[in-house]
Amino acid sequence: MKKYFLSFAIIGILTSCLLVKAYAQQDSTKKINISTSILGKEDSDKIDDKNTPAVSKYPKIFGGITFSRIDWGFSRLINDGSFTLNENNEFLEYKKASNFGFDIAQFGLRFNDRFKTYISTGFEWNYLRLKHNVLLDQDATPLDYSYPDDITYKKNVFTSTYLRVPLTFEFRSKRFKNGERAKLAVGAMTGILIKGSQRLKSNEQGSQKFKDNYNLASFQYGAFARLGYDSMGVFVKYYFNDMFENSPDQQGLNNFTFGLTLGF
Repeated sequence: MKKYFLSFAIIGILTSCLLVKAYAQQDSTKKINISTSILGKEDSDKIDDKNTPAVSKYPKIFGGITFSRIDWGFSRLINDGSFTLNENNEFLEYKKASNFGFDIAQFGLRFNDRFKTYISTGFEWNYLRLKHNVLLDQDATPLDYSYPDDITYKKNVFTSTYLRVPLTFEFRSKRFKNGERAKLAVGAMTGILIKGSQRLKSNEQGSQKFKDNYNLASFQYGAFARLGYDSMGVFVKYYFNDMFENSPDQQGLNNFTFGLTLGF
């Protein structure tokens, strides 16, 4: 049920953004501004007339509660520089892997009309829909697993949840004729593990959910980039840390993600 609710919520956000953008394009006499700042000092880029830019004094501080940089995309595991998992990690082979995250708070400084830097925080989830009939062992160090003979899993999803803290350097272009801008953001990101879980579904035992850290990295770090236009864009992230800790067989296993960003 939670999975369907999340899917409908994301689809609703996407549809709403597309409808607003379509309406704004049809009505050339009106300007619709989508704000992702909920509470606090907003880094406003609003103008009433496209030919009359808003006048601002720089540098200026912004920050507060927000709901922005909504990332929704795919994940790929990289094993010693290859997308093919080695023999020690074949149990983690997946049908599909996805990444979802968003920011809920930010604080930053805009230096001028083209450049700003800010630190933010939010949440991030990575989902691996495992291909094999594998059960990860709880409270096992290093990471261990088994292949149950008497159970066939119809669904096997391994999830990690992190509190993310990215530091962003964002550049934007001059305004185009329609008043919008192109944007490029690069930076470093860190994350603190909140939990790991494995959700299973089988005819034999129905739906099951197990929670454990599964030796997932307690602290993750990496680099990211976003490229977009107006409030939409694409992102790519690479995590330098091993996906698991205290597990020698999983050394050199990293996570790579890419996809779409809303509220950019």
